[in-house]
Amino acid sequence: MERYISDTLALSMGIGKLLLENGAETYRVEDTVYRVAQSYGYLNIHVYCVPNTIILNVETKDGDVYNRLWRVPTRDTNLGKVKEANELSRQITAGNLTVTEARAQLKIITNQKRIYQPYERYLAGAILSGFFALMFLGTWIDLIGAVVAGGLGYIFFKQINDLTNLQFFSELTSSFIIGWLVVLLVTVGIGDNMDIMILASVMTLVPGRAITNGIRDLMAGDYVSGLSILADALLTASAIGIGVAGVLAIV
Repeated sequence: MERYISDTLALSMGIGKLLLENGAETYRVEDTVYRVAQSYGYLNIHVYCVPNTIILNVETKDGDVYNRLWRVPTRDTNLGKVKEANELSRQITAGNLTVTEARAQLKIITNQKRIYQPYERYLAGAILSGFFALMFLGTWIDLIGAVVAGGLGYIFFKQINDLTNLQFFSELTSSFIIGWLVVLLVTVGIGDNMDIMILASVMTLVPGRAITNGIRDLMAGDYVSGLSILADALLTASAIGIGVAGVLAIV
């Protein structure tokens, strides 16, 4: 019995952790963990989630109370894993999987590597920056400059972040590099509008998911999570602004 309880609680928390570390909203994590635990017959289920922690409290039919607390130190954006975790939770609640089968599938999803190679993500970031330049009413030469600055800036961001694991420093440094690259490109004639090129090039660093999830959590009444996520987004925006402003102040 103790083994069953340990396995089912680990499974419930594991799915929640997978969702949280890959960009799911707080309400989605709490609801999924609740439904999975409920499907295994637990009573008086309480789930509390903040951006880096999940707490689960359940009661068995015999009246025994169990608690679990898992810390989620890293967060990324991988909506593919979020989708697969949701599908796994639906299969569990529908009774289509045993605990052993569900844990095996969870392990497979957790260990999955990204579909896209690093160079593909860098290329996508560069192209994205270029088309943002057009969206901001830049010229075709601005698009070329934004592709170069945005692509190289995104590469620097990923490499620095992997080395330091300090997102604020990585974003500040990358935005500073992007600013200098744009100044250099405009100086040599690759670009007409410096402000549009800088704006387009830093768009790959803008915390769009964090802002969206933070507002969504606030609307759902999850004020601690919402404010925490928005504070993280504000730090990112500040890092980008400081980096670009530093270049413009020197120029």
